[in-house]
Amino acid sequence: MTLVKAGGGVVDIRGQLGGVYFHRDKSGLHSSSMPRTVRRRSAAQSLQRKAFVAARALSTDNRTVSYLMYRYMNGLPFLFDAIVTGNPDPDCKGTYVVNGTHDGEDLWERSDSAFFIWYYSAGARWCISPFPGATGLSRWYHIGGIEGIYSPYHLYTGNPVVSIELRPPPIDYQIPKL
Repeated sequence: MTLVKAGGGVVDIRGQLGGVYFHRDKSGLHSSSMPRTVRRRSAAQSLQRKAFVAARALSTDNRTVSYLMYRYMNGLPFLFDAIVTGNPDPDCKGTYVVNGTHDGEDLWERSDSAFFIWYYSAGARWCISPFPGATGLSRWYHIGGIEGIYSPYHLYTGNPVVSIELRPPPIDYQIPKL
């Protein structure tokens, strides 16, 4: 804190993030105090704020927000999973993770590598099949974004439903102590 004196009295109290200044009325007999704010943030504070806003937009769970802030502040991307549900035959249900790209979009692979979700740009559609790029084989397809209800093609039946979800923090992640 810094005390600024003028005319025998304290007229301003300044701190790093603000302070108080004193004001006399026209008669000079009465004084009042007014808040003084500083609207400057350090680079670290700005980074923390951006990380919090980005993380809070995706989750309200404190543990998840803390983990997402950690990833953001260390230059790591947020991770998402594609979840396939529904009634497909053969069974392509499960959790898919990004494993490269195909036709300029993310290539999603099921954990056992039995099925993939991939983009077919010539047909402007997303497909689920055992092999990426297998346009002549049986598959499910969806026109539009990756999320939605997929339609069967050729020998496949049922309608898988794809949704994108934020990957939760690892089981052993602990919120940092303040």
